[in-house]
Amino acid sequence: MTEIENDGIARSELGRLVEALSETECDHLLRLVREVAGGERFWETEISTLFNQRVKMRALNSSEGASMAAPAAPETEHGVFAPIPIVKSYQNAERIPLLPPEALAAPTSEVLNTRRSRRDYTGQPISLQQLSNLVYYSCGVTGRTQGYGYVQLPLRTFPSCGGLQDPEAYLSIQSVDGVSPGLFHYHAVDHVLELMRPGEHGARLRSLSLGQPQLETASVVFLITGCFDRLRWKYGERGYRYMCIDAGYLGQNIYLTGEAMGLGVCAIAAFMDDAIEEFLGVDGTNETALLLTTIGVPISGDG
Repeated sequence: MTEIENDGIARSELGRLVEALSETECDHLLRLVREVAGGERFWETEISTLFNQRVKMRALNSSEGASMAAPAAPETEHGVFAPIPIVKSYQNAERIPLLPPEALAAPTSEVLNTRRSRRDYTGQPISLQQLSNLVYYSCGVTGRTQGYGYVQLPLRTFPSCGGLQDPEAYLSIQSVDGVSPGLFHYHAVDHVLELMRPGEHGARLRSLSLGQPQLETASVVFLITGCFDRLRWKYGERGYRYMCIDAGYLGQNIYLTGEAMGLGVCAIAAFMDDAIEEFLGVDGTNETALLLTTIGVPISGDG
């Protein structure tokens, strides 16, 4: 077959492809072709861009007009289906009950207007009541409903994609009245802390986060992970994007709750992922570290 014949077949196949695409897909393809013609080869150097392109939902042509290509819910057998549990528990851990939350007095408008990242802390302890308020308003259970085969599906203070509550909250408690320092897991359903490892961990967290000093001077450090399995069964690869969104919702709750109580809060994304995951004892694949957030008694100033 001659080169001219090959060119003709290629043009014919491209024509058939264009005819099959929606206007939205044609615009997207044209943009990619122009970028490649300009020397952009993102699939070789920028895996995050490639992933983002792969998981985008796109309008497709159909006999009934444009529809959205989205993962379908899994097939069920005999109408019975329950996804993996959305509540994690350390069965043999020592449990520390938390106080019932108190109402936050600060007006929402004031909290939103004054919220800043505050990195400088006095090192003074916060109270057990403040800790209880922090974890409850950040990620506590506010009600229950039926769903996914459960009759008592917990509802949380933060929204989550599909209501699947993929974030998990761990706390390095460093200076809290009435609680010895240690690494804890927050069991939201029972509103208790589960002790994973006693001891002071601030210096280690600082060393795993490019030496940022607030990790050592904070009263509490939240370590937020995402459980990909809770989303993958329903949303496929796109669930990874949703997992990151959900962690952001929880992180903002921590900010607003801390601000309402006059505490300093600072989110941190620069840390050694694999080392933090080893520190938490999670596998880094089905459950992965996403965000650290420090809370402490502020010295002064905004960040």
